[in-house]
Amino acid sequence: MGSQSSFLHFMHRLVFWVLFAMVSCFVLRVLIVLDLNKRIYNHTPGPCRVLTEKYKGTAGLTYVDSQKRVYITLGYGKSHNLTTNTGISFYNTNRSDGRSQQEMYDLVEMSINWNGYEYQNLFIPTGIDSYSSSNGRVLLYVINAHPDHQCIHFFQVDNTKLNYRKSICDSSFTSLQDLSVVGPDRIFFTNMAAFGRGWAQVVEFALQTGQGVVYYYDGSKLAIGAPSVNAPTGIGYDSKRRILYVGSLIRESLFAYKVAKDMTLELMYEMMLLTSPIGIFVESKTGDVWVAAHPVLHESAWHYTHPEKKNVHSSSQILRIRIQVSEGAEEGSSWVTTEPYANDGATISASSAIVYTDDQMIIGSSFGRLLHCDLTHSHIT
Repeated sequence: MGSQSSFLHFMHRLVFWVLFAMVSCFVLRVLIVLDLNKRIYNHTPGPCRVLTEKYKGTAGLTYVDSQKRVYITLGYGKSHNLTTNTGISFYNTNRSDGRSQQEMYDLVEMSINWNGYEYQNLFIPTGIDSYSSSNGRVLLYVINAHPDHQCIHFFQVDNTKLNYRKSICDSSFTSLQDLSVVGPDRIFFTNMAAFGRGWAQVVEFALQTGQGVVYYYDGSKLAIGAPSVNAPTGIGYDSKRRILYVGSLIRESLFAYKVAKDMTLELMYEMMLLTSPIGIFVESKTGDVWVAAHPVLHESAWHYTHPEKKNVHSSSQILRIRIQVSEGAEEGSSWVTTEPYANDGATISASSAIVYTDDQMIIGSSFGRLLHCDLTHSHIT
C-alpha cells in the first residue's frame, strides 16, 4: 500500500512539473514573439514627405516600370470598422515631365468600372501586384480584405480607369495578405492563418502551429503551393532568378523558394530578419529584396486591435537585402541587410508596403499615411 501511494505521489509530481515546464515554455515563446525587448531609433535615408493621409490605410503598393507608376490600395482600415473611402490610386514617379513641385507629389484616384459585379460595395483593397505585357497592356490583381468577402479581383488598366475582369473566391480564404504575379493571371498569394481574427487567431499565433498557406492560381484552378507556413504575410517574386520570397510574421524571417517550370515550389533557404515582414518588393534589375516590417510585434498587435485610437502607434521599419552571389558558392548562401528607414510610429505607423525606384522610396501603412522619401546615397543605403 505504501509503495503504491509513493508511486502515485511521484506521478502527481511528475505530471505537475511536466505541465509547468510546458506552460513556462509557451509563455516564454509568447514573450519572445511580442518583441518586448526591442526599441526603434528613428532615421531616414534622405528628405521624406507625406503624400496622403486622407485615407485610413495605404496597405498595398505595386510598381509598373513601363508607366512609371506606383499603384496604391486605399482604405484598408474599413476592414477594421474604420470610416474611410476605399479605392485605388497611382503615383507618378517620373520627375522629368514638366510638372510643378506640388503636382509632382499628387496622387491620381482611379475610377472602377465593375461591369455589373454584384459585390462591388464590399470592396476593401489591400495587397496588390501587376503584370505588364509586351503590347503595353497592364493588369492589376488586388486582394479584397472584407471579412465577409475575401477574394482576389482582376482588373485591366485603361489610363485612369480600371475595368473589372473577374474574381477568385474560396471558403478557405480566411486571412488573405499579399500576392505576387508570375505571369498573366498566374499568381501566388498568402493566407496568413486558419482563423480570420479574434482570440482563435491569437491562440493560433501563440502556439505557432503553422496553419498558414501559400496558394497558387494558374488562371483556371486553385492549388496549394506551400502548405503549413508559419503565418505567411508579404510575398515577392524575382522573375530573373525564379525565386519566390515569402515573409513569416511569427518566425520573423523570409523563406526563399525556387519556382520550377511547372510552378511547384522548392524551399531553398530561410533568412532570419529578427523583425516581422509584412510587405515585399523585389527590384527587377538587381534582385535586391526590400521589406516593410513591423519591428515591435506587441505594438502592432495593440495597434491592429485599436486602430481608431490616434495615440496608439506601431513602429515601422524598412530593410534592404542584397543577395550575394559569388562564383562556386551556393545561391543565396549569403546576403547583406541594411536598414534605410526606421520610425517609432509617430511619422508612419505600421509600415505594410514598400516600393523603390529611381532613388525614390514609397512606404504604405496599414491604417494611415503614404510616405515618400528621397534616397540621397542609395548606393550605400
